[in-house]
Amino acid sequence: MRRAMRRGRRRGVPLIAGIAVAAVSACGGGHAGARAGDDVGPVKWSWHAPRPASVGMPVADATGAAATYGHQFLVLFGPDGAVRWEAHRLGVREETPLLTPDLVVAPADDGLVAVERPTGHIRWDTRLGDAASTPVLAGRFVLTCANGGGLVAVDVDTGAVAWRVHLGGRAEGPPATDGGTAVATWEPAEGSRAGATAVDVATGRERWTVPLRAGGVSGAAVAHAAGSGAFVVAVDDDLAAKALELGSGRTLWAARVGGAGSPELPPLAMAGGRVLVADRLGGLTLLDDRGHRVWSSPPAGAATRGGLVGPALGGRYVLPLYSGRVLLAGPGRRRQGFTPPGGLVNGVALAPDGVVLVSTAQGRDNQLVAYGPP
Repeated sequence: MRRAMRRGRRRGVPLIAGIAVAAVSACGGGHAGARAGDDVGPVKWSWHAPRPASVGMPVADATGAAATYGHQFLVLFGPDGAVRWEAHRLGVREETPLLTPDLVVAPADDGLVAVERPTGHIRWDTRLGDAASTPVLAGRFVLTCANGGGLVAVDVDTGAVAWRVHLGGRAEGPPATDGGTAVATWEPAEGSRAGATAVDVATGRERWTVPLRAGGVSGAAVAHAAGSGAFVVAVDDDLAAKALELGSGRTLWAARVGGAGSPELPPLAMAGGRVLVADRLGGLTLLDDRGHRVWSSPPAGAATRGGLVGPALGGRYVLPLYSGRVLLAGPGRRRQGFTPPGGLVNGVALAPDGVVLVSTAQGRDNQLVAYGPP
């Protein structure tokens, strides 16, 4: 049932037919000052995808944002929502792209495609023979999980595959890294044994593999605690967040949470070794660096996908729900849900200035909307 829910909103897309890049003026932008709810915050800008295309999970940094739409286009936006360029690449996925100062790297049904950020021109297009997860940057490598069961590193400048490590099961979530070590979680299609595998980023050599309980395994996050080094946190079907020492894989602690994990929903590492965990039932749990519960929010009654960001919008955390709504909750803050315009929420992102981006899918007027602090 859980796997069916997780996969139910994905759509198959054709294989790549070609690549083209086009500059555009914009397909939306507006509604500045509108409000989404009582205290969600004003709408800074919005962009409407051409109907009936869905908007993929967004990403943002200090100089702009990016998202895919329609499984065919990658779009770069300026901080004001103006479209800088669109790149056409059949098969780009709805998962979150990677932003670097020079590139936008998007996962595709059969690999990764990197587009030059200043120009919108394709720099490289690497075919991996498998669907790629949200990529992350580690030094000179872009890392991604191949859904069929692999962790892959490609050269950020050329797209050449540097190494590929076989994993023990499907790997649908993004890898986590501190720059020197990369960790991927995986689980098999059948059986109860899943796991987390750590490799050396420079060589691809496996450092350790630790078993997890299959049935609902989240992506991983790397957290840093003062005086005790880095550790990895993931949620599994034990209904627990588990912390592993990054260097050795040794179990540090396990903390009970309200549900199993989801591969597209890694924990959120925070300052001081704190970790915010979202479980598959929409519950939030804030843990300190020893696994002690600091704060929690009860289940929202729906499976989750598409990221977890915060604190933002008045000190709350922002979580997309499978039901299509957005959950806002935080310590000492009123819990609130709202329905974004256009369709069902597909993903969220947080910009450094506190603006939250929300994308929608499967609606009649799918959008990317930027909400500012209230």
